Amino acid sequence: MAVIVAEYLGQRVDITNPVVIPVSKNVKADCPFANIKCPKHPRYKPICSVRKTGSEGTLWIVCEHRLCSTKKTERLAEHQQSILRQIARTIYASNIRDENILVKREVSIPVTADTRYSADYVMRQKNPPSDSADKVILEMQGGGETTNTGTLTQEIQLWENEKNRTNDMLTLGNNSAGTLETNAWRRQQEQFLTKGNVAFQTGGRIVFCVGSLLYDYLYSRVEKYPLVDLRDDYWSLALISFKEDLSHDVKPGSIPLIIDESKMLFTNYPSFIQILTNQGIPSKSVFTGKFINLEGEQVDV
Repeated sequence: MAVIVAEYLGQRVDITNPVVIPVSKNVKADCPFANIKCPKHPRYKPICSVRKTGSEGTLWIVCEHRLCSTKKTERLAEHQQSILRQIARTIYASNIRDENILVKREVSIPVTADTRYSADYVMRQKNPPSDSADKVILEMQGGGETTNTGTLTQEIQLWENEKNRTNDMLTLGNNSAGTLETNAWRRQQEQFLTKGNVAFQTGGRIVFCVGSLLYDYLYSRVEKYPLVDLRDDYWSLALISFKEDLSHDVKPGSIPLIIDESKMLFTNYPSFIQILTNQGIPSKSVFTGKFINLEGEQVDV
């Protein structure tokens, strides 16, 4: 199953006009989602997100700065403000004002005496109501890498070299690249165990913001277990999914993202961790069958 380009340097390619213009290696490229230079250009192709064919063209974010960059800059970009505002209005109150949403980026978290992690964001409220959530560690994982990325790069290179290029040429899917949810999930497990525990022990909460495909992958690991929905009570862990906003007409620029109200989980952190560490079932067949000893002889056990 191939993927197709969704955004090239922040410009969606599923429109006919205007035709997206390739960026040359000797030209400065600014990230449209944060006040930074494009972290991929010029070494890599400036692809922000792709679509997974065969799954309704669902977005898979391939740049770590696409969902909500954590790079420390003087001011947050408009896109960052939009994403953080949506999150705050989901975990705090729907009418919370921007002036009352407080964030810190890339916050150092001590784990052991000589080991430190970094939280993407720490979010708090200014003068929070006594019955409201406040201290939150916020992690961003919109997607991850792809398999066989070289074939996608070749496809993009052909488009860049074409004199009569069109945006459609980026949506042919003539590649063998695919999404790698498994790798993104492995990284998330460490975040759940370490940063979540720090938040929980400090009277805070942990919130993971992910893309739709990653949410589906994560949720499939826990959906068969009885997790209590604590959205309207005291929750200590939340999974929040972002999806493409299809409520407006398609127009040039970046693809708008909104929180998917149908893909959210608010529950208890210890219960969630117990599920994560209780994966797998007994399997006698693992320890039986054909073995070899260190002399090279086959032994049936």
